[in-house]
Amino acid sequence: MDAEVFQSLKNLATSVASLSDLFQKDSSRSQWLTVDACGIHADFSRQRIDASLCEALLHSADVVDIRGSFGKMIVGEIMNVTEGRSVGHMALRAPATSSPMAQQASGQLERAKTLADGIRSGATVGATGKKIETVINIGIGGSDLGPAMVARALRRFANGPVVKFVSNIDAADLDEALHGAHPETTLFVISSKTFTTLETMHNAERARQWTQAAVSDWASHFVAATSHAEAALNWGIQKDHCLEFFDWVGGRFSLSSVIGFPVMCSIGGDQFSEFLAGMSEMDHHVVTSPGNANLPLMHALIWWMNSALHTFPTVAVIPYSHDLSRLPAYLQQLVMESNGKSVGVDGRSVLGGTSPVVWGEAGTNGQHAFFQMLHQGTQVVPVEFVTTAASLGTDDEAHDLLFANVIAQSEALAAGRTHNEPHKTFEGNRPSSVLVLDELSPRRLGSLIAMYEHSVTIQGWLMGINSFDQWGVELGKVLAIDAASAIADGSQLDTKTMTHPLLNWYISIRKRLPRNQ
Repeated sequence: MDAEVFQSLKNLATSVASLSDLFQKDSSRSQWLTVDACGIHADFSRQRIDASLCEALLHSADVVDIRGSFGKMIVGEIMNVTEGRSVGHMALRAPATSSPMAQQASGQLERAKTLADGIRSGATVGATGKKIETVINIGIGGSDLGPAMVARALRRFANGPVVKFVSNIDAADLDEALHGAHPETTLFVISSKTFTTLETMHNAERARQWTQAAVSDWASHFVAATSHAEAALNWGIQKDHCLEFFDWVGGRFSLSSVIGFPVMCSIGGDQFSEFLAGMSEMDHHVVTSPGNANLPLMHALIWWMNSALHTFPTVAVIPYSHDLSRLPAYLQQLVMESNGKSVGVDGRSVLGGTSPVVWGEAGTNGQHAFFQMLHQGTQVVPVEFVTTAASLGTDDEAHDLLFANVIAQSEALAAGRTHNEPHKTFEGNRPSSVLVLDELSPRRLGSLIAMYEHSVTIQGWLMGINSFDQWGVELGKVLAIDAASAIADGSQLDTKTMTHPLLNWYISIRKRLPRNQ
């Protein structure tokens, strides 16, 4: 997008009337700014957008050829240009006959489902013949956030072993997961694309030592989900326990690959297939639906508009569903690791803001924590409410109250309230969207997650950035290895850098503290 077009869009955004005026002037607003797709009802009518701005944004999407970019991605063209890779996460849930990538993915997914169902049924057991009762996934980032979020969201469908997730290298995380578990009945899933991730492999080694202390055939209790099978096999993973995905699948887009194995252990292969079916349904929708009837496209345009044109620096994602409480954490990586960049694919600085800071908490808890700031604070924070039409619990009245709060909060943010006392005045004109799943089922959750994946990708194309690399993560990894080596060596460093005084202080004090192994 060139500077002239960007400035024109920004001028249009600046001239948009207040939300109250927009609703007064256009009685059909709620109709053309509502999209129903794949079991999701999305209401964008309380966003700061009018017909002219919407038309201009849709035209911009046509200019950068969103539909053509999806077509290139589907056939395996190089879309991750800085790493020279295809981007094939849509192939993970496509029919096996649709492409060579889909065929590769299907074979590994079937292996994973078979293994998971064997563990669930007791056909696959531990070294001493006992049924697996606990599955502990050891991963970080995309190898943890997605599966952990889905396992939590679909816990009503859980009927297999207890599934736990460990990501932090802080020993307390693994210690907690091991508490109450027994080596003879515990299976570890080592989820790492490279099988070299520092935090994951340290925790994996601890898990191996814990298992070896009780059973001789420790490998029976380990499964790998990785794109580097050779590294996993060299570490000691059995070949039939090595599940593969591919270098054309980015970590934060890997949820529909064998990275979902712990979810399969929890809800079963058939239900996981339903999850993939919901994702595939949204995949079809995004490449076939036109204009403002295309849910991921409209979602992407709204988010980009708020970040780049209205210059709102953050967005609050508030799931009014206790089971979706991990959704904000999952989206933090998906959005910010994908689009938190300042340089485009052409090597030049990007026009306007890129990724917003994503944050949030489950409603209604958030209402009693930070909603004061959302309503009356000095910063305007767009809010995304995510909820369900169907009740998840045993109290339909409670669900009605939950939904009533979504409606009330969205209305209050948009309309505000006048009052003769200044501290009781709500200025309103604060944007929000409401996304309603007809139910929180595997299929509908799959549709929701695919919608977010596509929205993030479209936003990247609009901004001219590569949403599929993460060079900003790599530098920290390298420096952490260097710092860890210095700590292990225990000698003071003479090199003058910004952090070496702190590192030397830690080395000094660590020598005086007891060592726990």
